[in-house]
Amino acid sequence: MAANVLIDVEVLYYLSRDELPLHRYLHTYIGGSLVGLLSGLLMWAVILIIVRLMPASSRWKTRLEQTQNIRLLNQSLLAGLIGGVSHVFLDSLMHDDMHPFWPFVTGNSLTGMISVPALHIGLGLLGLFSMILWLLLREP
Repeated sequence: MAANVLIDVEVLYYLSRDELPLHRYLHTYIGGSLVGLLSGLLMWAVILIIVRLMPASSRWKTRLEQTQNIRLLNQSLLAGLIGGVSHVFLDSLMHDDMHPFWPFVTGNSLTGMISVPALHIGLGLLGLFSMILWLLLREP
């Protein structure tokens, strides 16, 4: 989630200045990957701080303290990377001002492969399915 927000700060910046194109360097696979890794690192640090502030009786605190820091770091980096890369991919399906493969290739051949309404419906259904799956598989 953090990677997605950080990547779209770029769009917000260019929107506020009324400058086109809106999707530039962070909306490339290189930029999205770097922002994803950075956000994973930031979230790992946030988790370490939050764990220190949690009450000793917290079940989440106990689980996190039993997990090695390197494992938490790897999970955070992977989550950030997945968030950054998937953001670029999904945006490239709907925004023609992107150059997702820059600096190697300019242009965006993915735009229009699927309609925007179909993309939104598909993502909504995927989110609903994921929530149901999480509810069914989570520990009591």
